Amino acid sequence: MKSIIVLISLLFLSGCATVSMLPQSANEIDFSKRVEGKTGWSKYEQFHLFKNTETLDIYEAAKVGLAKNGFALISADMDKGTVIGEHGITLHDWNVLAGIYFKKKTESDIDVKVVVEGSKDTGFSGDVTGDSWAGKILIAMREYLNQNKQANQ
Repeated sequence: MKSIIVLISLLFLSGCATVSMLPQSANEIDFSKRVEGKTGWSKYEQFHLFKNTETLDIYEAAKVGLAKNGFALISADMDKGTVIGEHGITLHDWNVLAGIYFKKKTESDIDVKVVVEGSKDTGFSGDVTGDSWAGKILIAMREYLNQNKQANQ
């Protein structure tokens, strides 16, 4: 009986998304490749170019984008160009991780890539929410940046 419980536990845990699945630095991201959408079993990617924006503003917006979508901050490093968060269990996902990566493209423009990794479950609905997290995070980032620009005018 114990071996069955251990086997079931291992199968359950092997399906969970882990931070090691995500790049740990923006230097690991190829910003020249604009591949978007589902890029792995439960991996989704989306790009956005933020024009006339400062790195510090993107860094803060990334943290807000995660928080507004129910993600808990795991790590944030402005020098590495990363903000990583985790969303707990939803009705459709065991867990979801999101990494936001940013790098200056020009003096005033910043490339941003959001990478979302979901659990590798084989449930009836699979990773049905995974594809929407990246877009929701980017929307929250844009809203935050627009509010800040309006407040500073």
